[in-house]
Amino acid sequence: MSTDDPQSVADLQDQIEVLEEELDEELKEKAAQPLELFFDLVFVFAITQVVSLVVHDLTLTGVLRGGLVLAIMWWAWTNWAWTTNVVDLEPRLTRVAVLVSMLGVFGMAFAVPTAFDGDGDWLAFGYVLVRVVAAVVFVWGTRHDPVEMRAVVMYLPVSLSATAIVLVGGLVGGDEMQWIWLGALAVELIATVFAGKVAWKVDAGHFAERHGLILIIALGEGIIAVGVALEGFEIDAALALQFAVGLAGVSALWWAYFDRLQEAMESALRLAGPDRVGRVARDVYSLLHYPIVAGTVFYAVALEEAFLHPNDPMDNVVARIFVAAIGMYLLGLAAAAWRCWRTVLYERVVGVVLIAVVVGAWNGAAKDVVLVSTLILIATLTVEYFRFRSRIRGEVPAWQESVA
Repeated sequence: MSTDDPQSVADLQDQIEVLEEELDEELKEKAAQPLELFFDLVFVFAITQVVSLVVHDLTLTGVLRGGLVLAIMWWAWTNWAWTTNVVDLEPRLTRVAVLVSMLGVFGMAFAVPTAFDGDGDWLAFGYVLVRVVAAVVFVWGTRHDPVEMRAVVMYLPVSLSATAIVLVGGLVGGDEMQWIWLGALAVELIATVFAGKVAWKVDAGHFAERHGLILIIALGEGIIAVGVALEGFEIDAALALQFAVGLAGVSALWWAYFDRLQEAMESALRLAGPDRVGRVARDVYSLLHYPIVAGTVFYAVALEEAFLHPNDPMDNVVARIFVAAIGMYLLGLAAAAWRCWRTVLYERVVGVVLIAVVVGAWNGAAKDVVLVSTLILIATLTVEYFRFRSRIRGEVPAWQESVA
């Protein structure tokens, strides 16, 4: 049929419109849904419980246990982040499944403070519920997608065996429980290695947004910690200064992530090819975001303890938590930048070293140690900003040619 034929032209236009609609659908990105934000609210309680666990056991054992429990909860959350990234949340049964999973998260969180005093089984039950429901939703929601199903077959069997090990640990209890849980996390890491051998589909914008939102929740613990620690003190200029210092420290941590790195990490995810995007998402978000989130949680613990006794020297354990928290956060971000762009954020490494020296060598009042450390943090981030200012302002057009 000749293209001069009106019918032929109309058919061609229809085909073009269909192709444009398909292209628009491919390019359209998800945004975080209200249900996902509602799901994250339960983690506010969970993170608060981890802070409480560590505060009431300020020993090396207490810190390590807090980190272990946080890792288990993080893995529960990150599995749902992968699930909701590819599964449509509009079907009502899917929404119900998410709400049921929230019950598991809440149960985990409620059991955190006494998990190592006999209630580890309840934490394990909650974890199993969260993981199993997420797995069912993922499989059902991607059952017609051969790419996703290949990824699921590679990942889920090993990962769910780790979930079973967590349950075993909870039922065994006692001192053996923490070692069994560590073994379960090791199996989870093996599962992620297997998963990286196949292609995954990742919506970059949605994935980056979800992790940014959970980090904001974690950072909020620092603000809560300052408020809790200073509650009951007489309101005066000294108290106002402590509030300002606490808020400045948390704000600096926020700046270190959201000023440029969030966009840089998202850009790396967008530019990764189909065979690499799953590995980039795994490394930068699922793995490296754990020390970043853990850093904010332990920073909240250290701030609360430091501001409860602001005029006394910082306790040795608190000082170590404070340095470790800032180190995990800044070095975790530096590692993410390196993974994305092979970029070294020297200023952040220097900042961690300087803060470690100040905290370790100075026996001053806790509030003054926090103040000086916060000033170092702000100063190093400012130097970093000026080093990359021209690129931030667009003089270098592509992220590939700039530093995250």
